[in-house]
Amino acid sequence: MRRDVYIENDSGGFSVVAADAVDAIIADGRNDDFVFVKDHKALLLELYGDDSLPVRIVVDEPLRADEEAQWLARATWQIDTSDGKMLVMGGFDPDVLSEWKDAARDTHADGRGVGAVSAMPGSWRVDIYAHAGSMNGRAILSETDEKPGTAFRRSHAGRAFPLWLAKMLEFSGEDDPGHEELWTDVKGSIEAGKLAVDTGGGDAIGFLVHFTRSTKPLDDPPEEVWFGRSDNSRVPATFPLGIASDVPDPDLRSFHDNLLGIKPPEPERPIATGFVGIIETWPGDPLKPVEGGAVALDVNEIFLLHWMAALTADSTPRFELWVEARGAWTPPKPTADFAVTTKSSSVTALGPVPESSGWHTWWIARDVAKALAPIPDGSTLDLAMLQRLEQLDAGKDAAVGRACYSGTMSGGKWQITEASPKVSRDTLDQALGFARDLAQHGRLRIRGADRKAFDSSARMNLFETNTLKWDGEMVSLEEPEERVMLMLAGPVFKARFGNQWPVDAEEPDVEA
Repeated sequence: MRRDVYIENDSGGFSVVAADAVDAIIADGRNDDFVFVKDHKALLLELYGDDSLPVRIVVDEPLRADEEAQWLARATWQIDTSDGKMLVMGGFDPDVLSEWKDAARDTHADGRGVGAVSAMPGSWRVDIYAHAGSMNGRAILSETDEKPGTAFRRSHAGRAFPLWLAKMLEFSGEDDPGHEELWTDVKGSIEAGKLAVDTGGGDAIGFLVHFTRSTKPLDDPPEEVWFGRSDNSRVPATFPLGIASDVPDPDLRSFHDNLLGIKPPEPERPIATGFVGIIETWPGDPLKPVEGGAVALDVNEIFLLHWMAALTADSTPRFELWVEARGAWTPPKPTADFAVTTKSSSVTALGPVPESSGWHTWWIARDVAKALAPIPDGSTLDLAMLQRLEQLDAGKDAAVGRACYSGTMSGGKWQITEASPKVSRDTLDQALGFARDLAQHGRLRIRGADRKAFDSSARMNLFETNTLKWDGEMVSLEEPEERVMLMLAGPVFKARFGNQWPVDAEEPDVEA
């Protein structure tokens, strides 16, 4: 029997275990690894790092010629099994074994980080061979006197580089002396015809685990319990091309797709059917008339009110919009990002999917506003914002990011007549103008009193690639980046409007 299996691994080890010892290993909790090695219930191998990789399992069959020719290190031990069931696994973690036992032991199926082996009861010799698809194998190739790139070119002149070797050299171009520049931009080198990479040859196995019937006792176990990463290492005279695996290696597949400009398909997302309601259970202060009269707002700019609430808070609040139409109106169709529900014969509610958070919610608010068809005059609109439930559960100030606005359509615009917290017409106009400058023009107006907050924000949020562009009081980025501008804007909005709306405190600027 032979088969390939992809073994996930976030530890610095690799092991083969007798399934009849799983309960004892779990109970031991890694207190005494040696007892399981000594009793021929486990083979433990050190790795150079947390290496997830394709593994070939071969049971009671001889190795093929290429499998024998290309191995780079070998660890050998004996496993005694009462039922013929053995496990090949990443690490030697009782938690991984517990998960496998709970999920798959009845059928002896593979599990996360575990490959199952079925054989005859008895004693088995187990050889773990490191191949080029493993960190252990690649480290051996890198540590020889002849660099891997040089050795490959000597052994396989004119041949395209194997995918695994190209990925290795992308991060260590010095391992191909005289050709280092080719590896600084592998994709560009291929497109320029300066480099050939075999993108169709498959992904290389990392280890080959060979089970053969044991005919005599093996030597004593290693003194350090774990077999060393380069035990019995060798470098074949002909540089190994790697043994193609029957299962993909996700890291190599990603590298492959990047070289060929292949973008992974976007996963299909179901149309949203619900959201977390706010308006019916509004926990804030009652709505109060806007002091000084109504503020008119285009329907497609409704998202600016959500952005204002988000600028006050460290965590983006969710939102809910109600439209009570007076006359014919077609609500937008729901998407994967926001749901549209009917509250009554005339009231439609819209809100983001419950799992939305962070920047995603900012963009959803804008998408909802843009999707709104013209709403008939006389219709009533209500928009409410509230922090996400986990923020409230974490003890955050519930008033931060909480706001509600209400009014009717007149003259083709939403006339905002009521608000919570209460607000004046002038303040609401100014805050909307602040948000509008951000959304439409990617800029901020920095007044004298705002400069300290802006400078502190710039020190914290600007990257080396961001360059400010000033035009009088207006500041923007030479290369527009909306998220960066919003991060710059938050502290300024809090400083300017913190007396109107509750805000989260800013982190102290250590350089201020």
